[in-house]
Amino acid sequence: MNGTAVPCALCGEHETTRLYTKFSWGIERCRRCGLIYANPRAPEEAILARYSSDYFWNEYLPAVGAAGGKYDLDYQDQRHAAMLSLVRRHSPQGRRLLEVGTGAGLFLKAAQRAGWETAGLELSSEGSAFARDRLALDVRTERAEEMSFPEGSFDVAVMFDVIEHLFDPLSVLEATRRAVAPGGIIVVSTPNYDALSRFVLGADWAVLSPLEHVYYFTERTLDAMLRKSGWSNVVMERRFAGWGVFETMNYRYTHAPGNWRARSYEFVLTSAVAAALASRIQKAGRADAILSVAINPP
Repeated sequence: MNGTAVPCALCGEHETTRLYTKFSWGIERCRRCGLIYANPRAPEEAILARYSSDYFWNEYLPAVGAAGGKYDLDYQDQRHAAMLSLVRRHSPQGRRLLEVGTGAGLFLKAAQRAGWETAGLELSSEGSAFARDRLALDVRTERAEEMSFPEGSFDVAVMFDVIEHLFDPLSVLEATRRAVAPGGIIVVSTPNYDALSRFVLGADWAVLSPLEHVYYFTERTLDAMLRKSGWSNVVMERRFAGWGVFETMNYRYTHAPGNWRARSYEFVLTSAVAAALASRIQKAGRADAILSVAINPP
């Protein structure tokens, strides 16, 4: 299957340097701005095929605590409490919240139960139907670039582990900013290319998956992408209450769980020094995820 060479989504440059070849597809770095992305890119239909009904029911739902479509809303409230606390800290007067890429809608439901007026977007028909039919949420099956919400409809937008999957992240961030009122915020999380886990687990680190993750951000390139799309005052939240040892350095997230790298990582992270190490890794910006907050300028 042939891919298509794509320019850098941040600066438009075509010159790249190959970093990894994984599953016969390349992961490359832009020579001008440093953005890392899958290139040449697999056909859109090949990438979207990953998000099948089987994936939704047998991989995604178990991972978010809703195996078999069964969920406990009190558990989901607890699971998302730290993130909702962070959102409230950055938007103390906010009332209206948009989630781009809701999945099944479990975070959005927790936000609604916490007092937010909520709405969401989800490209997966399985996910959006689950959110509407089972959770009674306003989740629309739309591309974010073409969202039907009027400008300035929300005080907060959130995007969790979504931006790395987008074919055109700049356009999505621009469209999301239009949907947020001036002075409102966006909260974005994404895997951290600079994570300690990548250095330890090497090419087997499961984040490196060009048929699934189209972009790979560092704090610097995510900051640049947010600013180019019109957001400002970008803050990187390195010390997040929702991150424990496992969320900071997930030794299981590898395509080679039995090799010496994974076993060594597990040994360290199940030892007595793990908590202190995780705290230092977070402070250094080497956790598995980047968590950023930015403002739509008034």
